[in-house]
Amino acid sequence: MPQQSRQVAKISNTQELNSGKYFQREGFEPNFLLTPEGRRLSRARLVATIVDMFQNDDETYGSITLDDGTDTIQVKFFNELNKMDDFRDGDIIEVVGKVREYQGEIYLNGEILQECEPEKEMLHRLRYEKSMEEWQQMRETVKQLKESGKDQDEIEKEMTGKLNENEVDAVMQSFGESFDQAETEEDRENLEKEVLEAVEELDEGEGADYSEILEEVEDADEDQLEDTINSLLSDGTCYEPKPGKIKKL
Repeated sequence: MPQQSRQVAKISNTQELNSGKYFQREGFEPNFLLTPEGRRLSRARLVATIVDMFQNDDETYGSITLDDGTDTIQVKFFNELNKMDDFRDGDIIEVVGKVREYQGEIYLNGEILQECEPEKEMLHRLRYEKSMEEWQQMRETVKQLKESGKDQDEIEKEMTGKLNENEVDAVMQSFGESFDQAETEEDRENLEKEVLEAVEELDEGEGADYSEILEEVEDADEDQLEDTINSLLSDGTCYEPKPGKIKKL
């Protein structure tokens, strides 16, 4: 299986994340959020205040709701709920997580969480504002190159070292240009069906092993599979009898 490079966790805020459009990709290209400003986010870094925490009764799902003053967003946990143990309502935390979508709602799949001082929230805000200023400058450069008559391949060459191919593609989309289409609802339903069939086939009593499901569903990469399984866990179609095991209800 081809190795994917780990996506950079870009500094963001909840307003930007909630205003974006989520794209689920085929093959080994990671899923991402496309923002109105043409930023492409697969992983994000936030600093915000905890305003709510939740765990279900069987401790297979938990969430932390964050507020950074621009909007709110949930950080969700489908296993490793112990990551939530050290935090309480009112804590200011820094979070790194994969950007995900479920039923039209953007959320973060929590990877790294740590408590921080109030000053860190202001510092994060200033860093975000600076990164957006730099991004707008590069976006304006792309716009000028486009208006000069250069095609996308030529623009990518001009922006080498500043923006990669995917980022140029995302900026072009923010100008209303063509863009690779997201996976259709029918594709998602077909993938859910494949995953459920694999779970039933592999389950010998204690649930199907996550790694075996990944091998069984050959057409999906790990990000797609993770999204699909998380959706099935969230809507109650499946549950985890133990970490790493998936069982259909």
